[in-house]
Amino acid sequence: MKISEVLSFLEKKYPLSYQEDFDNCGIQCGDKEREITGVLVCFEMSEETIDEAIRLNANLVISHHPLILRKGIFKIEPVGRVGKVICKALENKMVLYSMHTNLDSAVGGVNDTFADKLGLENVSVLSPIEGESNVGLGRIGELPEAIPAKVFLLRLKEALGLQMVRYYGNIDSLVRRVAVLGGGGSSFIGQALAAGADVYVTGDVKYHDFHSAERQMLIADIGHFESEHFIKEIIYNELKENFNTFAVSLSEVEKLQISII
Repeated sequence: MKISEVLSFLEKKYPLSYQEDFDNCGIQCGDKEREITGVLVCFEMSEETIDEAIRLNANLVISHHPLILRKGIFKIEPVGRVGKVICKALENKMVLYSMHTNLDSAVGGVNDTFADKLGLENVSVLSPIEGESNVGLGRIGELPEAIPAKVFLLRLKEALGLQMVRYYGNIDSLVRRVAVLGGGGSSFIGQALAAGADVYVTGDVKYHDFHSAERQMLIADIGHFESEHFIKEIIYNELKENFNTFAVSLSEVEKLQISII
């Protein structure tokens, strides 16, 4: 089986046309017409994940975050993270492939999984793609019943295995309507508020962004990585359930580099 057959399968469910304008989903480098030997799924491409793929005899590495964004690169040499990763991948006849905002927006992707993990019901898209009511960034839904905000935050930590949650707003309020957006979602605070959310859960919220809702809505920042780390299980499960002619592995070498004491 060729690598291109696997990528075609993924792109039918998570079309590249769903990606945001700034993004660069899809092939980062390599020849997709090679026969596939195995797949390694990771969150971020690095020299360590490429070395892991070599050990596993995997010549397709699929990450969430793209290695190269639309601004592009001007030269490829083994200098810096991007150059070293590309050169090592090409030397070992690998294809590097990314599923970023196309997987965030698609049905069954990052944000649907995020909503599922919190047990939300009556879920809809927070920021739909034009002409696609069920596709887009973020989700908003409801808990089975209203609960105190403090209880919600504790359940949030448990559901996603979090060490901490940064929040701002009325901790004494009741929460039922919940908006979520995996990754850095501070620019969607206004949309979450307009949609009637009692709480908005995302990552990468700056100090002044917390104040933009003027305490009309609780804002919970759980971190960029923490709000979408389950991306790997989505891709892994799709491949394991639909292909049995090659090995699929989850990266075990990558770790979140930011620690809490």
